[in-house]
Amino acid sequence: MDKGHLLYLQNRVAYARDQAAYKELYLYFHPSVYKLAHIIVQQESLVEDIVSDVMIRIWTMGNRLAYVEHLKPYLLTATRNTAITYLKKSREEQLVEIKESLEAPSLSAMPDQRLITTELSKIIESAVRILPQKCGLAYRLIKEEGLSYKEACHVLQVSQKTLEAHMAAALKKLRQVLDSYLLKKKS
Repeated sequence: MDKGHLLYLQNRVAYARDQAAYKELYLYFHPSVYKLAHIIVQQESLVEDIVSDVMIRIWTMGNRLAYVEHLKPYLLTATRNTAITYLKKSREEQLVEIKESLEAPSLSAMPDQRLITTELSKIIESAVRILPQKCGLAYRLIKEEGLSYKEACHVLQVSQKTLEAHMAAALKKLRQVLDSYLLKKKS
């Protein structure tokens, strides 16, 4: 969806309380908000509550919504803050593992390539899961969610240098894991 259409929908919700525009924004942003909430809390039972809280916030903002310049970073920051609040409230509950968020791209009728792609996706996801939390979040926001470094800095509330350090550490670890995997495949 282009920025102009997003801005149009945002203004329709802000000024006209347009439910159709809200639904379109909700459906557009739901996957990103859901994914980030899931990464942070890692508890399926809390994720939908967090998503609902964050998405309802844009409806209840009224005219103030029109003054939000960059809605995606705003929603991701709200998601992070809401998720942290939920985590603080439910510390005693055990965390569950993150579901695999990478899907293997569908390849033509080459089962061996599909198997390798699926295997690589699992290896990358496992490597991302064991990264320090900030490195993993930085990687997911930039590589999976497609945020710019500036937007990711805003969401994570870190400087550009810190974000670059997180990304360098994440990419170095992923490179090591993939190199190890490829060496095993050759032998």
